[in-house]
Amino acid sequence: MIWNLLNITFILFAFFWFSGSLTILFYKNEIKSFKIASILPIFSNIILALFIGFLWQELERPPLKTMAETRLWYSMFVSLITWIIFLRTKSKPLYLLGFIMSSVFLLVDIIHPEYQTKNLMPALQSPWFIPHVVIYMISYAIFAAASLTIFIGVYNTYKKGKIDITSINLSMNLVYPGFALLTLGMIMGSVWAKIAWGDYWSWDVKETWALLTWLFYLICIHLHFSFAKKQKLLMFLLAFSFLVLIITWMGIQYFPGGVSSVHVYG
Repeated sequence: MIWNLLNITFILFAFFWFSGSLTILFYKNEIKSFKIASILPIFSNIILALFIGFLWQELERPPLKTMAETRLWYSMFVSLITWIIFLRTKSKPLYLLGFIMSSVFLLVDIIHPEYQTKNLMPALQSPWFIPHVVIYMISYAIFAAASLTIFIGVYNTYKKGKIDITSINLSMNLVYPGFALLTLGMIMGSVWAKIAWGDYWSWDVKETWALLTWLFYLICIHLHFSFAKKQKLLMFLLAFSFLVLIITWMGIQYFPGGVSSVHVYG
């Protein structure tokens, strides 16, 4: 039942976003196309939020345990953040890329659902569980939007032959709140670890890569703040930092010692 409902959710989600994409690409009236493209993603986000709520009720626990469940939240937040940025910037490329990224993560969930009805292990039965994971997903989604923006900037830079300052500035405006939430998520995780396992930090492979992600984005902030002329280097580091983030989130389980990590519950 869950898988069938996920299929319906994906179809409706993609339909509204795709309709909005067609509108901004082919509808000649710019004002009307912007209004239509601004309204349609609202329905996509509501539909996905309703599915997450249904899943929460069906599993009788927060749907934040497995990789598939976190992908749902990530897809919703990427969609929501992309929509908000579009309202402010009217960036058609970001609108399209955000829709594609959100849809891809939902499609992966259809292929690998991984929804488990088992109860949460004792360590996850904590008031820190929901805020820790949700804040991380919001942070990751903001960084995704920042990365999509910088990819657009790289394309514009090589197409026009000069640095796309606008894309760099927009990307960094997203990195700052994303970094703040990432830091908050790490602090929450440390407090939770102290309560659950008796230590704030254990140099678990996931924790180590989470720290690497944090450090790379810190370098981006430092470079942007102190070396404003190093724009090409900043663009490269922003793209590379997102790669490190993806490895931290989804690639750790394929590393030696990753399967035995206390952060792998699926």
